[in-house]
Amino acid sequence: MNKRRVIFFAIFGVYHLIILVFTSYIDAQKQDLGVLTRMYGILHLFKYGAVLGLVLFATDFIWTWRSARSEEKEKDALKFEINNLKAKVYDLQEASKPLPEPSQKSDTE
Repeated sequence: MNKRRVIFFAIFGVYHLIILVFTSYIDAQKQDLGVLTRMYGILHLFKYGAVLGLVLFATDFIWTWRSARSEEKEKDALKFEINNLKAKVYDLQEASKPLPEPSQKSDTE
């Protein structure tokens, strides 16, 4: 896994950790109606948080898809190169074999 991918997963993990801490805090404060009414005032921030989660998920999906596609192209290129090398080795082996002597048949038969 390359460095950019590790950084991305670190950000994705921190995002989920923040969601876990936040929901745990809300669960602990569920009896305090003042906390819930204050949160109603910042409800628009929750939408941005949800959009951020969707963007991170879509980024991971696209990144994985592109990575798999490029690996498939590289695999196909390597197969093509192996087949070319096999053909060259076969041609070299055939060229190094001595040719059989042609038999001398008489045409008067």
